[in-house]
Amino acid sequence: MDIHLIRHPKTIASSGTCYGSSDIEANPAQLAADIARNAPALPANARFVSSTQRRAISLAQGLAGDRPVTTDPRLVEMDFGDWENRQWDDLPRAEINAWATDTGGYTPPNGESVNMMAARVLDWWDGVAVEDTPLVVVSHGGPLRILAAHITGSTPEKSMSFEIQWGNRALIWHNPQRTVLAGWNLR
Repeated sequence: MDIHLIRHPKTIASSGTCYGSSDIEANPAQLAADIARNAPALPANARFVSSTQRRAISLAQGLAGDRPVTTDPRLVEMDFGDWENRQWDDLPRAEINAWATDTGGYTPPNGESVNMMAARVLDWWDGVAVEDTPLVVVSHGGPLRILAAHITGSTPEKSMSFEIQWGNRALIWHNPQRTVLAGWNLR
C-alpha cells in the first residue's frame, strides 16, 4: 500500500508560537501553494484521512477535490497544555530542559507526552485497512513522525529524527516484505 504522509501548511500563528492542539488556520497563500504542489503527485484512486484541525482539513479537502475526506481526532497534534499559544522562548527553561531530557515521557503541564500522543496515533493506525488503494494522511509534525517511525520499524523516541517541513509529502511503500520511506530527510 502506498501511504502519502503530508504535513499541514504553515499557519497564521506568529513565528515561535507553540500551538500543538490549538485549532489554528493554515496560511491561505501557503495552503494554495501546497495544494498546487502536492495534488498532481497523488493517485486518482487515493482515500483521504485528516486530523480534525482546520490547518490539516483545509489541505486534505483541497487535495481530495470531490473525493471524500475522513477525519479522526487521534491524528491531532500533541497537546502542549499550558504551553499552548505561548512563545517557545517564554516557556520556563526548567520545563523545556525536562522535556529535552525525556522527550517521550515528559508531559508539559496539563498537556500530553509524546508517548501519550503516540498511543492514540498508533491506535488509529491499528484500525487502518492495509489494501491496494493508496492512503493520503494529512496531519501534523508529531503524529506524522510517529507514523513514519512505526511503519518503518523505528521507535517513537527516534521519530524526532524525521524532518517534516510544512506542506511536504513523504511516500511510504509498505508491504509485508519491505517498507521504504521516501521524501523526508533524516536529521
